[in-house]
Amino acid sequence: MIVPAMVGVEELASLDFVLWHRTGQLAARAMGCNQSTVSRRLARCLAVFELPMTRCQGEWVLPFSPLLRLERELHQLCRLLGHHPLRVEACPLAGPRLLRPLPEGWIGGAYDHVGVDRPLHLLRERVIDAWLCDATDDLPAGSMGDELVLQPLWRSPVQLHAAKGHPLVGERGLSLDDLRRFPSLDIPATGFLRSRALFHEKGLGLSPVNLLRYDPASWEGRSADRATLVCFTPLNRLASPGLAPLDAPVPFSNGGGLICHRELADHPAIQELLGTLQLRLARLAPMLQELERL
Repeated sequence: MIVPAMVGVEELASLDFVLWHRTGQLAARAMGCNQSTVSRRLARCLAVFELPMTRCQGEWVLPFSPLLRLERELHQLCRLLGHHPLRVEACPLAGPRLLRPLPEGWIGGAYDHVGVDRPLHLLRERVIDAWLCDATDDLPAGSMGDELVLQPLWRSPVQLHAAKGHPLVGERGLSLDDLRRFPSLDIPATGFLRSRALFHEKGLGLSPVNLLRYDPASWEGRSADRATLVCFTPLNRLASPGLAPLDAPVPFSNGGGLICHRELADHPAIQELLGTLQLRLARLAPMLQELERL
């Protein structure tokens, strides 16, 4: 039996794109329409499901609705059948490098989420269809459950980096004591609990960071003082050639991979996306000696 939709594709998409991209203006740009159209469709969708929409730390939040979840499953099926683009979100720096250009039939997201919590929520609620995560070790225990599946793509060290011209750049065999002589940016508390704890265990990361959305000026940009150290992965470093890795003990490592709903993992569109990511990682391999492809 086919269950009839409660709202149209454009109406639910308007709601989901605002949740995903955070503003009506950005949602309209992604959908190729004007902001007033998005607002009208969003209002209609909220009225049908009788849901309030509130703001929390810059993100729009909805209460749980079983009817909305069922509707999203139906609309996701339409995307999988090729009627509308599938949606992928990704980590801020490695994501654009690996996903642009996207395979045909996909649309990308904001690529600016800090941590794992928000993308994981968007994926679980079927607002998005896949998520390229570069901090898989920071996924909360049990967060995948039986619902989601991770397809690992790489493992890499998370190293301390400095701007070229920093006193430690070019020095060999640095110790943790050498690193502690300089300020190092803390790992944001939201969404990187494991990595942050490992960093603090080594007496690093004592310079506070207020970063809800990725912003170069608030992260690698702070190394411009030629004193501050920042955590970066080899993939991230490709986007910031002004940073150099320090020859020092690696504080920790982390994994990267594609996450989707378990029942979608073998779908041709997901497999094509996965193949594209594997191919692009292989092409980057000569520049990424420290990265282990899986």
